[in-house]
Amino acid sequence: MNVLFVCSGNTCRSPMASGIFKKILTEKNLNKINIFSAGTFAKSNSCATENAIKACKEIGVDISNHLSRSIFDVNINEIDKFIVMTQMHRDFLIDLGVKREKIFILGKQISDPFGGDLEVYKMCRDQICNALNEFVEREKND
Repeated sequence: MNVLFVCSGNTCRSPMASGIFKKILTEKNLNKINIFSAGTFAKSNSCATENAIKACKEIGVDISNHLSRSIFDVNINEIDKFIVMTQMHRDFLIDLGVKREKIFILGKQISDPFGGDLEVYKMCRDQICNALNEFVEREKND
């Protein structure tokens, strides 16, 4: 199964979410999932933001080697589930032709921490962690 996390710039939320998701899956021995991330307005090959890296490092998640990529550099036909941060990202994917049933909004939407201090990133990270744990439990029961 191929899962793609989608945010806007692919330097904060989606790299944090993909790193955290990998950790959760490893802890639960669910290793048959390929995890990717991309941004709707991303420039390719930008690093994750410094505060995203720091916030994730605090919980044992290393995203320091992340390089951003645009959703347009992804073969969307190879993705089984799209996990997006907001309704706007969902609508963007639908406009690209992604089927609605393949798209999941993470939690009640994840606010963009870009430009915020480390505390803002930690709040975002914790939101992502909680939402991903709920997502994994829900998927496991379906």
